[in-house]
Amino acid sequence: MAARISTFLFVVFYSAFASANETQIQKNLLDALVCKGKPESVVYDLVEKKTNFKNGYAAYGFGEGTAYKAMVILQEPINIGDAKAEAIVSETENSYFDFSAFTYAKFSGDYQKIVNLFSLVPSNSAGSAFGKYVSNISGCPKTIALTPLSNGQFLLGCGWHNGC
Repeated sequence: MAARISTFLFVVFYSAFASANETQIQKNLLDALVCKGKPESVVYDLVEKKTNFKNGYAAYGFGEGTAYKAMVILQEPINIGDAKAEAIVSETENSYFDFSAFTYAKFSGDYQKIVNLFSLVPSNSAGSAFGKYVSNISGCPKTIALTPLSNGQFLLGCGWHNGC
């Protein structure tokens, strides 16, 4: 009987710890997307720790130097408002012509709600290639960037100019 109780307690506490850890990982990733904390290191740190399915994510990095790209795929999507994303990317060479945040995710949902939520303003395309909407047109020190895509998707992330 004592063995059953200790096994039960282990499962309950382990599940609670894994759930809390997953929640902290998602919080750190969400913070990185909106330029809180150290967005430049959150994804890279998870890649260094390796994939951890028990904590709800797979992480992988590839490439060299400025062509290095790191990605975290989540078991449970992260949410901002009613928008959802299942993967977060960090890269220094941009994969999108009109979007240049270093840490970002592709969300499904209503981008206009996110523009309003973060008080984003239309960017000056001559002065900022971060995204169609930004939190700070100068890009210094860091700016939230959003670019709508097709099919109800949009890119949201954090970027900054080198030298800020």
